[in-house]
Amino acid sequence: MATDIERLVLFEEAHYDQYDYYNLDEYPCHAGGKGRTKKEIGLNTNRHCPAGHERKITEKLRNSEVKRRRTKSCSS
Repeated sequence: MATDIERLVLFEEAHYDQYDYYNLDEYPCHAGGKGRTKKEIGLNTNRHCPAGHERKITEKLRNSEVKRRRTKSCSS
């Protein structure tokens, strides 16, 4: 009795050609890549920012300034 892996290997040998194997190697089936190659995923990954959370800090300061202006205009 053949196991699932052996059946899968037999199926691949019978039905896959060189192009199918190329596509399997080129496009791995994980959710993070969304059809991109490993090289593209590596190029477009988040980079470490030595300054920390710059975007979050600037957004927080900008929002606080907008709130301050809003309260000044409503109270006058």
